[in-house]
Amino acid sequence: MAKDRNIIKFRTRKEVNIGLVVAFGVLVLLVINIYRYFTTPHLALYEVQAGSSGSEVSAVAMILRPETVYRTEHAGYLNYYYREGARVTKNAKIYSVNDSSELQDILNYNEENSALNTNDLNRLKGSVRSFCATYSDATFSECYDLREEFLSDYLRYRDVSMLDTLANQNAELNSFLTVNSEKSGVISYFSDLYDGYTKEMITGEEFLTEKRTVPQYSKQTGISAIDSFAYKLIPEDTWQLVIQIPDDCMTRIKKAGATVSFRIMGDTVLYEKPYEELYAGGGSYLAIEMDRYGTEYLSERFLDVTLYLDAREGLKIPETSILTKDIYQIPERFVMKGGGEEDTLGVSLERYDSKSGEVKPDFFEIHPLFYENGYYYVAEEDMDSGQYINSAGLTGEPERAMLYSFITGMEGVYNMNKGYAVFRRIERITDVEDYVLVRADQAGGLSVYDHIVLDVSAVTKDIILIEGES
Repeated sequence: MAKDRNIIKFRTRKEVNIGLVVAFGVLVLLVINIYRYFTTPHLALYEVQAGSSGSEVSAVAMILRPETVYRTEHAGYLNYYYREGARVTKNAKIYSVNDSSELQDILNYNEENSALNTNDLNRLKGSVRSFCATYSDATFSECYDLREEFLSDYLRYRDVSMLDTLANQNAELNSFLTVNSEKSGVISYFSDLYDGYTKEMITGEEFLTEKRTVPQYSKQTGISAIDSFAYKLIPEDTWQLVIQIPDDCMTRIKKAGATVSFRIMGDTVLYEKPYEELYAGGGSYLAIEMDRYGTEYLSERFLDVTLYLDAREGLKIPETSILTKDIYQIPERFVMKGGGEEDTLGVSLERYDSKSGEVKPDFFEIHPLFYENGYYYVAEEDMDSGQYINSAGLTGEPERAMLYSFITGMEGVYNMNKGYAVFRRIERITDVEDYVLVRADQAGGLSVYDHIVLDVSAVTKDIILIEGES
């Protein structure tokens, strides 16, 4: 068959694949966003926390008290009526003593078969009712104190009642007697070699390890001999701590001021107390007067303490969050109220009136960041530094000044509590590792739990909005 020579070939038109174009565009945008993500600083926030500075030094403290020791004048069995740390009045029955084991057996028997009289029961019920009337869940720990006081009162009432009941039987047995307190005070059944010690008696040997483990005596059990330790009374809740100071620390303590900060091991209270310098046996000591919590350490003579040298407290913020910013420091004589609201503050700007060809004053509202010592501090973005302002002229002749003359540099951070960056000033106290300790009690400053920009280099103009306090 002959070839058909009349066939004409046409070039086919290539059509654009829309799907590939879209996919390519998406890929380009993805690459651009990835690049921007890794090259653009990210806006991370930091929550402001309370902080402190200074070094910690461990030391040993000796407790001194105005204590009076009482000893037994008769041998026999002792029965106490007050718990450790209880406050007793003058002429209160502290304990009874008897020299007969037969009487002791009777007391032990009656202890299991005794009943309180009506008056004692009413007193116990009254103490419980008084506690219940003021009880709240926030003071639940006071329940433990009530339990101790209740048990102590119960034992005292019971023993006194038993002794009164046995008074008639006592004539047939050997006599017994009760010992009353000579004065009021807090009772303690702890005693050691340093009872009645004063700071003038310190030699330095007391702080040696072997001297700190001195013989200790406590409440007598069983029969006691004549001149045995019976109890001790502390007339008031004032006491002293004598702290042994390392030789290289006294200079730092004196340089810090007239007070020293310390914490007793096991206690959460941070004390800041004035001190007196003592020198004995070639060593340095601090004598500190204490006026609270003395009853918590009645059975202690030596305590481990932590001294906080160069201690300062403030707010801890990272160094990367700090910037120096230009701020208008406008004297209050240039600031006036107006704008139809009493709380509206502003300045009198000079503006050119194109119609009249004259320069006229114009009230311009301002939003101060804060006010301090006769000056209003206004963000530099709020006004044009090339403009002139006039004073109110309330206390003298009107003044004219260029805003540029009021500009001052100020350190601060960007606060993001409101969702946008608001400048807040800071005042450095000291550096703490990678952080800065700043004041917490200044106008226009920071507070605990504020959220600030972690890295100011990540802040752009579109998120900066400076405005004053509402």
